[in-house]
Amino acid sequence: MASESPRRPSRCAGGVLVRAQAATEQSYMESVVTFLQDVVPQAYTGAPLTDEKEKVIWVRFEKADLNDTARNPEFIEMHSGTSDPPLCLMIGYTDGMQIWSVSLAGEAQELFSVRHGPVRAARILPAPHISPLKMDSFADKRPLLGVCKSAGSSGTSPPYCCADLYSLRTGEMVKSIQFKTPVNDLHCNKHILVVSLQEKIAAFDSCTFTKKFFVTSCYPCPGPCLNPIALGSRWLAYAENKLIRCHQSRGGACGDSAQSYAATVINAAKTLKTGLTMVGKVVTQLAGTLPAGTPDEEGTPHCVSRRSPHNPGVVTIIDTNSVGEGQVLVSEDSDGEGVVAHFPAHDKPISCMQFNPSGMLLVTADTLGHDFHVFQILTHPWSSSQSAVHHLYTLHRGETEAKVQDMCFSQDSRWVAISTLRGTTHVFPINPYGGTPCARTHMSQRVVNRMSRFQKSAGLEDIEQELNKAAGLGGGAGGGIGGSSCILGGGGGVGGRCSPIPGLSSSPSGSPLHGRA
Repeated sequence: MASESPRRPSRCAGGVLVRAQAATEQSYMESVVTFLQDVVPQAYTGAPLTDEKEKVIWVRFEKADLNDTARNPEFIEMHSGTSDPPLCLMIGYTDGMQIWSVSLAGEAQELFSVRHGPVRAARILPAPHISPLKMDSFADKRPLLGVCKSAGSSGTSPPYCCADLYSLRTGEMVKSIQFKTPVNDLHCNKHILVVSLQEKIAAFDSCTFTKKFFVTSCYPCPGPCLNPIALGSRWLAYAENKLIRCHQSRGGACGDSAQSYAATVINAAKTLKTGLTMVGKVVTQLAGTLPAGTPDEEGTPHCVSRRSPHNPGVVTIIDTNSVGEGQVLVSEDSDGEGVVAHFPAHDKPISCMQFNPSGMLLVTADTLGHDFHVFQILTHPWSSSQSAVHHLYTLHRGETEAKVQDMCFSQDSRWVAISTLRGTTHVFPINPYGGTPCARTHMSQRVVNRMSRFQKSAGLEDIEQELNKAAGLGGGAGGGIGGSSCILGGGGGVGGRCSPIPGLSSSPSGSPLHGRA
């Protein structure tokens, strides 16, 4: 009996199971044939006009409770004792979305599938933080999936104006949250579910999904993210429409860096093009082919921005645990309850923001996509005006404008990756505490604090070198004046470093900065 083809998906109790297969590279002729089949209209070949391939809109790896080994210890037994969890892959199509669990062996297990129109945003909600005063109303339905699709549950609401919550355990929809304006994106942590609208932010409790607070003073962005926000484990950062001096934190970015010669030439060419366009419109208007009341498409936004009292590039960070219920308002008359930082970040509107895993660093991007600023947030318990915002880095990408699609920190916050709609991803080395990145800070397995020199002052580097040397030589016999048994297995003498715990020095006398006897 012939074995089943790995390309053919098989049905199981949990959904479709796709087996692993070896990646094959097409030859030159096969690539040409595939290209012609995709480009040449099928009407010329006489074949029926059918499209068997589904168009993928977006793809994202999701980190959730599904692939968390702390909550699912059976993953360790399933993968031969390794602690590597499976990958959770989310794929959005033109008519729906799918969630797949990809094991280390390469097999993909379908976990969830919905086909009711295109999906704009989807997030797997983490298990909520349960306090003594609250109860989880959806404990028997979790894990939950938040989806924003084109058609709502009722079918009569406008497209993308609702956030539906599905149970990944039962597959049913457990709640639908309706809005009057389209939803831009979904964000979540263990405390709240944040729905980003075009010019508004709404936060809901993660246990009951009742409205907790909302923000209406957002500064919109042309795209691709119309209302950029960043959500950490506790803080929420968004683009404010105005800078309030009484709430302004100390620090921030007063202005972007000067442009290079190439950027100046590019801007001069754009200015020349705009001037020639205006001259052409005037000549056309005098000739009588263009009505006098035709608005200037390129000049109108600039004129409006000059008269607008709003300031672009302002960031406000609020504490989602201490902010009050209702509207969050940052104004001269408000006391700024829950506001931990309020500062200028760019001269242009902000297009994207992201926190690092610890939530102490924030990277921002503007609409031009040239410079990206990294800030360290040091809050004050009294007010946001006493908080300090340290501008650590200005990361430069290039001279051409680009729209930032996504940004991400590494787990140790030593690298920042920024992706643009031009199809490029830029990776920058940084230090969580600032300073110039070098081989010492980025070639080590741990974050090295160059300013305090803790590794040298504690003697950890010498201990590691002696441990490696002792492992190679097999140890030696000890002796000498004041000798004692050391962790190296060798001898002591005066000034010998001893410690009951491997890898730690017993006293500051073991530091290379102190004299040896």
